[in-house]
Amino acid sequence: MIVGACGFGSTGSSVVTDFLGEFGTFFIKDDLEFSWVSSVDGLLDLEQAVMRPHGRTVQSIVAIERFRRAAARKARMFARHGHSAAAFLADADRFIDAITMSKWPWYDPLESPRWVYKSRYFLQALMKRKIIPRLELRLGRHATCWPLTEVRFSAHPANFYAEAKKLVMSTLSAMTGGAEDIALDQPFPGNNPQACFPYFDDPYAIVVDRDPRDNYVFARTRMLGKFHYVPINRVEDYIAYYRGLRKDQPCLEDHPRVLRIRFEDMVYEYEKTSAKVREFLKLPENPAPKSIFDPALSVANTQVFRRFPQFADDVAKIERELPEYLFDYSKYPPPDPGKKMFYGKSPKHAAFKKEYSE
Repeated sequence: MIVGACGFGSTGSSVVTDFLGEFGTFFIKDDLEFSWVSSVDGLLDLEQAVMRPHGRTVQSIVAIERFRRAAARKARMFARHGHSAAAFLADADRFIDAITMSKWPWYDPLESPRWVYKSRYFLQALMKRKIIPRLELRLGRHATCWPLTEVRFSAHPANFYAEAKKLVMSTLSAMTGGAEDIALDQPFPGNNPQACFPYFDDPYAIVVDRDPRDNYVFARTRMLGKFHYVPINRVEDYIAYYRGLRKDQPCLEDHPRVLRIRFEDMVYEYEKTSAKVREFLKLPENPAPKSIFDPALSVANTQVFRRFPQFADDVAKIERELPEYLFDYSKYPPPDPGKKMFYGKSPKHAAFKKEYSE
């Protein structure tokens, strides 16, 4: 079983990996966002170009080359998490070879536009405009010299999903020592987790959302200077961003392998919500409840907007524009302002105890 802790950016998805870590049966890989499938130029982008192309010849050629370059970047990252760069790149090359239907020499599909023919690109331009065309007319075939490169074409290969899953699962196996039950951070996008399911064995997604007021104020305070994936300079931009990630998104559809929970429910309705998670994943009773995820600590990350009255006007706009996403705090007391807010994993998580205590 592969369980993905999914969110929308600082919405509390680490509650999932913290909670599952208490069972002692999962390999918890929460020090890396495993977004390889859904990241830019990852497998979902390649799938779109190869399995559902809206263009003709060049679309899959460009997508394959972009995927290969993205894989080279990812290899360095995975090397820091137990999977050698050489082994990862070898797997990526095998995958590309498996789905390639045709290959031939052409010019780099990702090169810069024509203005680069000036100055230091003169020789390259000369080869492309003059020398190679004449050479090919003499040879009666395509030349294979610089600056030509081998391009790869693929259209609706029958083995795409099977080979892509081999690549993903090989990477996970190397990083987790072949563990069967794995909990990952962000392997599926929170707004459309099911799009990634064909690439994983036995996948389950738990999508965690959070009150937009807290999400906004938290981003303006705890995340400031760290991350820019939440727009905060204008509250109007934040409102459009928050709604856009959720309205009419696939994550709202009923799916047997997708569970949606609120961060606040896990804090204020712990028994009920944790039971829902266990039922969803068919888990036994928790042998060590609250040993990592402790609602008494995480309550400090709720009702955050009450701690910072300087954002009251922005919070009022959020309440007017996003009423359907607000959590009803009226049934619960305000948290102790002396409790310390924290970013990410629980302070009981071994790697974060020191940071929280400072």
